[in-house]
Amino acid sequence: MNQPTKRRTDYLLIGTGVAPLMAAQSLSAKGHAVTILNPDSDFFLENSELPLDLMNFESPTTDISKRFNNNLPEQVYRDLIPVFPGALEMWKEEDDEVEDAKQFKVEAAPWIRYRHRMWVVPAGSPGVDRLESLYLRALDLGWKPKWLEGVSLAKRFPGFSARNLEDRNIDRWVGFMGPRFGDIDVSRYRSGLFEFVREKLGRDNILTSAHVLDIDSKGVRFQLSSGLPINIEVSRAVSFFWTPTMERFLRGQLEKYQPRMLDNFEASVNRQLWEEWNVLSRDPVNPYVVAQIEGLRVWSHGEGIPPVGGWNGIKIMRREQGAKLLAQDSIQDVSRLAFQVLGWDRFTVRSVTPRTFYRWITTAPLEYDSDGLRTFIIRACDGPLHWIAGKIRRAVDLWS
Repeated sequence: MNQPTKRRTDYLLIGTGVAPLMAAQSLSAKGHAVTILNPDSDFFLENSELPLDLMNFESPTTDISKRFNNNLPEQVYRDLIPVFPGALEMWKEEDDEVEDAKQFKVEAAPWIRYRHRMWVVPAGSPGVDRLESLYLRALDLGWKPKWLEGVSLAKRFPGFSARNLEDRNIDRWVGFMGPRFGDIDVSRYRSGLFEFVREKLGRDNILTSAHVLDIDSKGVRFQLSSGLPINIEVSRAVSFFWTPTMERFLRGQLEKYQPRMLDNFEASVNRQLWEEWNVLSRDPVNPYVVAQIEGLRVWSHGEGIPPVGGWNGIKIMRREQGAKLLAQDSIQDVSRLAFQVLGWDRFTVRSVTPRTFYRWITTAPLEYDSDGLRTFIIRACDGPLHWIAGKIRRAVDLWS
């Protein structure tokens, strides 16, 4: 009878997406042996990272100053560059007017873009008071927000068209233009990091379709989609990365080893359901603004430097307040945006994808003993890419 294959590593990282790759890059740079197991068949199948902060301010106790500072382009760069093996390029509006600014840039690199944030609500709606409060707080922080109304506001909205202007009640919209925050080419960043880590660790140490069978003091027993079980001896620690795909498995781990920690998890997170709409505009879309209108986030979408006038693709992130995604309300909200706000006469939907994200209240890693093996669960491994990078950096400092 064939015996299970035996292997050794210092750190075993188990999870989906970019988080275990970031940790592996940091640990291997310190000289540690690292192996990654991903239960998905494709490394980024879950797609749990965002290019930017969707800017929910659910709680009046939110530290707006900290939130704003954490999303400045320079801070996004500082968060993301330590574990990336190449260049990260920066682009802002004034670069379009200076050709020399594009010299010596790596066009294929991930780009961090400087884009204004704009908040918009219908005049007379319940959201006006909240919007005014946010505007005054931004003023107090010295962010120099600009209050806008009617057509002057609408013209800055990504995808705005002046067609049939008199029939759309544009004069009823109010809002303000806020500071410029950063957003990143997620797919380029993930792909570049993945290729580098796979080359550095070797293909045998970065595995997909891997299912954990057992954990004890001798290590971890797992199985790939085909073949015999594999035993891997772990000398330092096992680390799990909590994303929606991993929740069911990690709940089982906590119920087995630390049931009290499961209560800790429940008290530390709120789930958010979103829909990601990729819509095609017949005209180029203003690439300099990310707009928020009620439950929608809207921006011109593409990779690298936007062409003159912007891309034709629009990304719409819609927050679902109920428990059902892609319902009739979804179509009505997107149609209202396209026809009444943007002034389009038609639009093309390229794709719609349901997304689940956690809104973490407590993000400190959970540490416990798995039958003699030091084990960590790293929270906040989904959401804005640069937030994930910050959490991983602090977690690695804790382990090693």
